[in-house]
Amino acid sequence: MHVLFIMVPVAFGLLCLALPWPRWQLASLVVGSLVHLGVTIRSWMTETSIEADAFFGIDPLGHLFLSLNSLLFAATCVYFVGYHRKALISQRIFLACVLGLLASLSALCMSRHLGVMWVSLEAASLAATPLIYFRLSARALEATWKFLLMNSVGIALALLGIFCIAVATQPVKPAIFLTTGDLIAQAHRLDPTWLRAGFLLALVGFGTKMGLAPLHSWKPDAYGEAPPPVAALLSGGMTLGAFLGILRVYQVCGAAGLAQWAGTWLVVFGLLSVATAAVFVVGNNDYRRIFAYTSVEHMGVMVIGVGLGLGGSYASMLHAMHNTLNKGVLFFMAGFFWRLYESNRVRDVRGALHHHPVAGVLFLGGLCATCGLPPFGMFFSELGILFAAAEKSQWWVVALFTLTLCIVFVGVMTAMLPMVFGPPPENVRSTPFGEKRWRTVTMLGSAAGLLVLALALGAYQPAFVRNALTQAAATLTLPIDSAAIVVARAAEARP
Repeated sequence: MHVLFIMVPVAFGLLCLALPWPRWQLASLVVGSLVHLGVTIRSWMTETSIEADAFFGIDPLGHLFLSLNSLLFAATCVYFVGYHRKALISQRIFLACVLGLLASLSALCMSRHLGVMWVSLEAASLAATPLIYFRLSARALEATWKFLLMNSVGIALALLGIFCIAVATQPVKPAIFLTTGDLIAQAHRLDPTWLRAGFLLALVGFGTKMGLAPLHSWKPDAYGEAPPPVAALLSGGMTLGAFLGILRVYQVCGAAGLAQWAGTWLVVFGLLSVATAAVFVVGNNDYRRIFAYTSVEHMGVMVIGVGLGLGGSYASMLHAMHNTLNKGVLFFMAGFFWRLYESNRVRDVRGALHHHPVAGVLFLGGLCATCGLPPFGMFFSELGILFAAAEKSQWWVVALFTLTLCIVFVGVMTAMLPMVFGPPPENVRSTPFGEKRWRTVTMLGSAAGLLVLALALGAYQPAFVRNALTQAAATLTLPIDSAAIVVARAAEARP
């Protein structure tokens, strides 16, 4: 089962390279993503067990992120069939890179070894680079270069963090693999100084790829210049992979009795990211860059939740799920508006609800979802994080979190609501593709599917979804007594 998650997109990606006909290449993209989704659905019907020294395996946390990625890729590939027109970049290379990105992120979600996880994330970055350079323009080149440069720095720091964790295992005899199972089992015997250094480097390194402030500056350029479906994959897929890298190292710190120390750093970086988004959202005139800054905000919300403990971890998993769905809706609609208005500027897009009612409703729904209005799920996840902070009497977190969220809400809604309700501009297209109605149906259908799913999961959670979120959150809060760890270390230090 594990090999299918990687081999299915690889096989269909090679098929995209081999097929000479563009329509067949697009068909291969869609079929490959749907087959991957089918394999993912099938995986929920089978039980798996993981050995401590296994390099690959599906635990509740990785399974949740793998499923979210698979769903987002399937919706994006269907959307791209309607969105795509003739581009400067080779279509077969573009489609093969999309499937390569899916294969890399699938390997990342199943990786149990820190080194394999690092390689998978780097492979995902390399696969995403040509996707950003879609239009071959000067600005696209600048965005691609910034993405590649900053993410290379980030992945280098993450690798250095893994090296520090490897050094932390030196007191353990016999030597252990850098698998999360072995590291967690032997966590009380790891050198805490090197483990702290490894966590901080991993947090900064993987946080760069995730888009945490202050190393987030690649996001607005990449999301603004990449095609909207690619931006959806970066915002909802790539960020999940980087987030998982942070969580794997956090699991080891939690098992070593450093959960509170590591959680404090997560909360600090999370609040900094939300505050940064609040500063740059206000007054911004590019709606795709606004979406990029809201992504920075939501990445901060997710790490804050994990840093607050079990209740916050559940809220973080819930937020991650809805962020994947909501960002898909928003960037899908951004692509539709680009085809309709041919502009990324807020002031050029007006009266969407009057001009194209279906698109206006979907865009408004996506805005309400990503801004955390009930009954969408982000309202409950953000409320859960506030409750988790209040339960720990961290009132400064409650105050800063509430203030920055309100600023982001006001900034986003002030910019975006005129796009929905304002007077429509003159000489705007009635449809983005003339008489080719199937393109409009494909694009809006993909966005509508994700929005309906987000609304349904916000209003009601089936038992299997609730169990998946609970089990994923439980892996981040291990039932290990810190006092027992101290006693075990003292006993080992005795002659």
